[in-house]
Amino acid sequence: MAVAEVSPWKAAKDSPSRQLLWELSRLALAEQEESLERLDQACRERGAVLKTALDEAAARHEKVRKDAEAEGARIERDRQEAKARREAEHRQQEERERQAEEERERAASQRAATERAERAERAATQERESEQARVKAEKDRQDAQNAKAKREEEEAAGRRKAEEERKAREAAVAAAARSTPRTQPAQSTIAQSVASNPQRTRLDPEREMEHQRYLEIHKTLKGLRHNMDQHAKQNAKLKAKMGDWRRGLRKSVGQLREGRGANIKQVGAPSSKNKAIWDTLAEALTSFPEPKIPLATLIARPIQDVQVPALFVYLLNHFAKAVIAQFIKEAAVSPTIADPIGTASVNVFAKNEILVNGISLIDILIAKFHRVCPPLFGIYGSESTEQGRERLGWWREGPGGPWIGIQTHQDRMTGLGAGYAAISLRNFESSRMTNPYPPYHYWRALTGILNVPAGQVTDTHLVLLRALLANSEARFLMAYGESAKQLMQFAVNEYPKRAPKDSVAATLLSNMGNTWKKDKKLYL
Repeated sequence: MAVAEVSPWKAAKDSPSRQLLWELSRLALAEQEESLERLDQACRERGAVLKTALDEAAARHEKVRKDAEAEGARIERDRQEAKARREAEHRQQEERERQAEEERERAASQRAATERAERAERAATQERESEQARVKAEKDRQDAQNAKAKREEEEAAGRRKAEEERKAREAAVAAAARSTPRTQPAQSTIAQSVASNPQRTRLDPEREMEHQRYLEIHKTLKGLRHNMDQHAKQNAKLKAKMGDWRRGLRKSVGQLREGRGANIKQVGAPSSKNKAIWDTLAEALTSFPEPKIPLATLIARPIQDVQVPALFVYLLNHFAKAVIAQFIKEAAVSPTIADPIGTASVNVFAKNEILVNGISLIDILIAKFHRVCPPLFGIYGSESTEQGRERLGWWREGPGGPWIGIQTHQDRMTGLGAGYAAISLRNFESSRMTNPYPPYHYWRALTGILNVPAGQVTDTHLVLLRALLANSEARFLMAYGESAKQLMQFAVNEYPKRAPKDSVAATLLSNMGNTWKKDKKLYL
């Protein structure tokens, strides 16, 4: 049992304050010790909590470490297995390649042996047939010479006949013009010749044969385009040049416009530095001389065959295609634009630098007219049948698709008619070049339409005839004089009477006479 501590001043009766002071100090010390004990207890409890948390964290860390080691071991195991599979596949691939190489070597050895045997057999055969071949070659050479001489004789006769027919036609026209007074009425000799045999129902066989020949040329050109595109795939340099040339031709044709001297840059000249139409064609003619195609397959009349560079013909065909597209696109809206396009086109085909043995390749352009506008060449058919529309040049919206609308078709005919007139009515009297498509082709186009039997006349013929005559009357009269006037009189006064009932196109055609009288003081 503890003995209570007694203050040293307890017995001191003379110091009560000292006794109180001692008791207060002891009380303060007791409270301090109690507070410190509470703090120590709290620290011990907090330390226990922290130790527990650290133990748990260490346990979690240990678990994560073990899981990571297990995952690493699994990944390493998968990697080793994948490596083993790759090595196995590589060994199998090497084995397959080795076997394939051995098989190729065996096949090559067999082929070599077979080729040696075949060469030996061919050599023996050639030795046996050499004498016969020499005899046959001599005979073939002689036959070829005879055939060539006969062909040249036939071609010369054909040219003489064609020239005689041309001179006869021109003489007949000139004679008719001289013998017909200016005051002659509409039923003139020329008009009667056009209107003769109105009950004729069959197409002129000569015109049909000519039309089919031009369609063959068009088909040949389509085949050439396909072949050149395939050839270009094997020649990167040629492919790049062909693309540049095609784009240049389309751009130049699209820029043709009205005005004297306005198209010099587009058409080009030997001294010009720009890559215009002439320059492109001239460069193509000399840059890639191979492959070649026969010129006779591109000309409608019989000629002595020569070979021409296929690339040159390919680009000339592309130029002709662009010209036709421009006639359809621009001249259908504004027929007067056809004149500069036609002038530039004829000038290109007439240039001496791109003639082949003096022959113009304008038949390439004319073949496209035969394809898109057969009525220009005396072809007719019914607008109410599939076959008839094909023969009239009625276009479809796409291969095998529906027919284009009536207005769109008539717009196409307007542009093509104006374009054909612009091409076939050119005057080359003051030029050093030869007209590649003289005006008698225009005369033939008019008479071909005017000779369509009454029951076969369609709005297509009427629209086309109006397009041929509009804006071309001055050049037509200059070329054929009074005969042209009589033909125009028949076209606007008599021909519309053959039209289908209530034909708007017939009304517009018959009104042309009043338009000429009012605007151009031309009295028929």
